[in-house]
Amino acid sequence: MISFSLINFSNNLSWDKVTNLIFKLQKRLFKVSYVYDRKKLYVLQKIIVQLNYSRLLAIKLVNHSVFNENLPGVDGYVSLNFYESFELNEFLKYNWNNWIFQNLKKVSLFDNDGKIIVKKVPVISDRVWCYLVKFAIEPVHEALFHPFNLGYRSQYFIYEIQELILLNLSKFSFGSKKRVLKLDLSQNFCINNYSFLMEKLIAPRCIKLGIFKLLEKGFVLEFSNNCIFNKVDFSSLLLNIFLNGIEKLHNCIRYGYFLLFFLNPIDNEKELLSKIYLFLSKLDLKFNISEIELSSIINGFDFLGWHFKFSYKSYNNLCIFPSFDNYNKFLTRIKVIINNSNYGSIIKASKIYPIVKDWKEYHKYSDLFDLNYSLCFIKKRAFKIFKSESKQDFYSSKSLLLKCFSVFNIFNKDLKNLYNKFFKPLNFRHLVFLFNRGGEGFKYFYFCIHCGVILL
Repeated sequence: MISFSLINFSNNLSWDKVTNLIFKLQKRLFKVSYVYDRKKLYVLQKIIVQLNYSRLLAIKLVNHSVFNENLPGVDGYVSLNFYESFELNEFLKYNWNNWIFQNLKKVSLFDNDGKIIVKKVPVISDRVWCYLVKFAIEPVHEALFHPFNLGYRSQYFIYEIQELILLNLSKFSFGSKKRVLKLDLSQNFCINNYSFLMEKLIAPRCIKLGIFKLLEKGFVLEFSNNCIFNKVDFSSLLLNIFLNGIEKLHNCIRYGYFLLFFLNPIDNEKELLSKIYLFLSKLDLKFNISEIELSSIINGFDFLGWHFKFSYKSYNNLCIFPSFDNYNKFLTRIKVIINNSNYGSIIKASKIYPIVKDWKEYHKYSDLFDLNYSLCFIKKRAFKIFKSESKQDFYSSKSLLLKCFSVFNIFNKDLKNLYNKFFKPLNFRHLVFLFNRGGEGFKYFYFCIHCGVILL
């Protein structure tokens, strides 16, 4: 009987149905949390955690996770087979409300900048519990987060930051008269007291106790630097809950640790800084003056690898270039590959192409036609190295060079098209709810939860 039930369980399970069922419950939880009905909210959260579908989906996501696939915990397991995952499912069914965490394993890794960082990796069963709790917590705080908290919402691309900066600093909003205050909270960011996080967290008491036990074990809250387009992990979700509310101090954009405040000529930056100091002192966080940068639009400023500068020649009076640090890091990565004598020219070309493609895709709305970013000198150096190899001649090295660097036709889109596309939809940055359906034509009526505008 047991083997028959296991075979039925493995054959008849559809992951599309599982995700659709959980998504329907999360949509309902989103609406209830925005109205802030506490009783229904806690009931729906417990239903999501107790569902068999959500437990199985959490186990599947942990088994197929990309970032932690080669990072085992203390137990040494990288993934679970079918019988082990079935046993973990049964164990989670009865012990999710009183979960006991194991010790975290310290692992040293290389960052994107080449620095060595120390990660604390939990066991697979603890990761499954975190994914399960994330299903119940994420839609609640999604409804309560500020709409300009852009680093959290994984369904939005990073180019929407450029669009919002264009809205605030274009000629239609008198951007030449504005100033920009940039803050970096990543330096010396250490949370000593988790009581304020527990107050902000909206969840049943058993889930709060489990998260508090995890934090006491040494689980580090940080924003992941390895992905921009990927989904947000559990630590960044908790850290967004911890920092929620700082966007309400002034008109700003927040992406992870970085904040960008837009100051009008009337606004006083000292009053804004005093509000920020007061907010961070409530969170028991230290803040240095060296992390503050006040600049005008005419002089330009850097943000997330881009350099924004005022210009009368452009359509919006605002030009976007790659920043100096971003461009230098890109060149050093290519120079290391070109000057490496262990690789042949074909292997060098295959290694250079994805780096150039990713860089040009990231800066596809930037002005790369400027002479400073034309890559002509690095192309000459690569052509000279390719031609010096005995197996390559002039024409073969020229074709390899074209394969490496000629990806600009795919990207480099016009900034004017981005700006025009940005003004077309009326419901941009608006979260809409369906509130009525009528007639034989099935007309749907929506309203915005921020401003109340009715959209047909």
